[in-house]
Amino acid sequence: MHTLETTPETHERGIELLDELLPWLRESTGFRGMIRLATSDRSKTVVVTLWEDEAALRESAEAARGVGGLAAEAAGSQRIALEDFEVTFVDADLAPRDATT
Repeated sequence: MHTLETTPETHERGIELLDELLPWLRESTGFRGMIRLATSDRSKTVVVTLWEDEAALRESAEAARGVGGLAAEAAGSQRIALEDFEVTFVDADLAPRDATT
């Protein structure tokens, strides 16, 4: 989980950078997804990456830490924290719904 200090402008730049980063992440072994959260004033952004298991996280961790830091810098944001968490519970249906049903 990356916690970033942002502004509305750096938040938007960060979203633009995701277009460049997502292909690399999707090619990473065990990558399962990403969630990006922001405060309503865009002063703080949290990016959570999801991995198949701890081994997949560890395998990509060093490169991801470097890329995450570079992306924050490129967007003009400042990384406040970088922490690892274990998912202990999830209840989510994030699949798009068919508008015809």
